[in-house]
Amino acid sequence: MTSTFSWRGSSCALALLAACAIAPMANAQTAAPVFAPMSYDDDFSHLADPALRDSMWAKLKYIPLGDQAYLTLGGEARIRTETREHLNFGRGTEDDGFDLQHRLRLWGDLNITPNLRVFGELQATGTNGDHVPTRNPVDHNNIEGHQLFVEASTTFGDNGTVFVRGGRQEILIGKGRLFDPRNGPNTRRAYDALRVQATNGDWRYGAMAGKTVSDIPGEWNNETNDGFKFYSAHAARRIDGFAGQGEVEFLYLRTEQDTARVPDFAGDRDTFSVRVGARKDALTYDVEAMLQGGETFNGKDVEAWFLGAEATYQLKGAWNPRLGTRFEFGSGDKDPNDNTSQTFDPLWGRGQSFTPEFGYSNMMQAGVNLNVNPMPKLSANVGVTVLQRLSKDDGVYSLAPALMRGAYEGQSRDVGLRTTTRFDYTFNPHVSAGFLINHVKAGDFLKETGSNEDLFYTSVFITTRF
Repeated sequence: MTSTFSWRGSSCALALLAACAIAPMANAQTAAPVFAPMSYDDDFSHLADPALRDSMWAKLKYIPLGDQAYLTLGGEARIRTETREHLNFGRGTEDDGFDLQHRLRLWGDLNITPNLRVFGELQATGTNGDHVPTRNPVDHNNIEGHQLFVEASTTFGDNGTVFVRGGRQEILIGKGRLFDPRNGPNTRRAYDALRVQATNGDWRYGAMAGKTVSDIPGEWNNETNDGFKFYSAHAARRIDGFAGQGEVEFLYLRTEQDTARVPDFAGDRDTFSVRVGARKDALTYDVEAMLQGGETFNGKDVEAWFLGAEATYQLKGAWNPRLGTRFEFGSGDKDPNDNTSQTFDPLWGRGQSFTPEFGYSNMMQAGVNLNVNPMPKLSANVGVTVLQRLSKDDGVYSLAPALMRGAYEGQSRDVGLRTTTRFDYTFNPHVSAGFLINHVKAGDFLKETGSNEDLFYTSVFITTRF
C-alpha cells in the first residue's frame, strides 16, 4: 500500500501536538491531569460534567456523541537528539555522530457505551542524520496503524470487573521483563492478541493469546507475524504484611517461534515467572525469578533461567536522596555441543538501559545508583553497573536478540563497565524534558575480540502529551 504522507507535514503535526499540550495551562481552573503509563488506560469519564470542560484540553478529552457515547482524543510528540558512538563497540557498520529523532503518536478512544469501546492509535517515527545504510524500523517507521482494538467490559460479584480486548495493542505486565511496549527506542511495540483481564478484591488475573507484529520500514505496512505465536496466563494478589505493601504475581508464557536470529531461540519455549514487588517503610523493591523449558527447532532441550532484583532505599536529606541497586542474571549455554540449550531468551523485555546495547542472555549486570531532586520538578540520577558473562562457553547478545560476540573470541568474563547520568525536568503534566549520558567502557572480553571501542551515547529529549 502506498501513501502520500509527507514528513513536511510531520512538523505541522508536531507543532499541533505541542500546542495542544501547552494550551491547557492557559486556564488555571482545569485540574492537573494524571496520565496513565499506557495511553489506553487514561480515564476522563469525569468530564461528562460540562462545567468541568473549561479548556481546549478538557474538550478534547470528552467529546459528547449523544446518549452515553463520547470520544477522547490524545497524543504524544517526542523529539530528541542523539550522539551514537560505537553502539556495537567498533564492529561492523555503526552509526556515529549526531542524529535527530522524532516520534509522533495520536490516539482516539471511542466509548460507545460504559461497557464497550474502540481504541485506535497512529504512530510515526523517523531518524535524520544516521549513517547506517539499512534503515532499522525501530528508528524509522514512517506512519503505521499502531493500535486498534475493541474492548467489552462488565462487572461481577460485589466488586469484580472483567474486560475482553481483541485486536492490535500494546502490552505491559509487571516490570516489563517479558512484555514491554518498548518506550525507550523510537518505535513502540504492539501485538495482535485477544486478552481477558479481571480484578476481584485483592486478586488480578488474566489470559492472552496472540502473535507479534513485524515492524516493516515504510508506511502502513506493519503486519502480523504468523511465525511467532504466544499464549499466556497470569495471576497477581495484593499483599500487606511482613514483606510490605505490594503484590505477588505469577505468569506462564508459551512462545512458538519459527525463525530467530539466535538459532536456539527458534522453537517452543515455556517461561514460568514469579515476581514480588512491594514497599516496606523506606525500602521499595521488586524481585523476579524465571525458568524456561521447551525444545528448540534443532532438537535441543531448553533449560534456562533468569533472576532480577532492584531496590531503592529512601534516605533523609533536603534533596530527597534515594539509593538504589539493581541485579540481573540471565543464564548462558554451558556446552554448545551437547543437546541442551541454556541461553535465556529475553523475548520482549525492557532494555537494561536507555540504549539497549546488551540483552539479558548470558549476562550478569550488577550496579548501584543515586537519585536526587535538587528542585521540585528536577530529578537527577547517576549509576554504575558491572557487566560480565555468566558462562565462558557462550557469547554476548544484544537485546534484539542477536549474537554480538562469539563464545570463544575471548576467555574473560569481563564485558564492560557502564556509567550513566540522567536529568529529567517536568515543566507541567504535559511537557517534560531530559538529558542522558551513557558510557560503557569495553571490558577484557571485548578487547580480546579485537573490536573494543568504548560506547558513548548522549541524548537530549522533550516530550509533550495531551
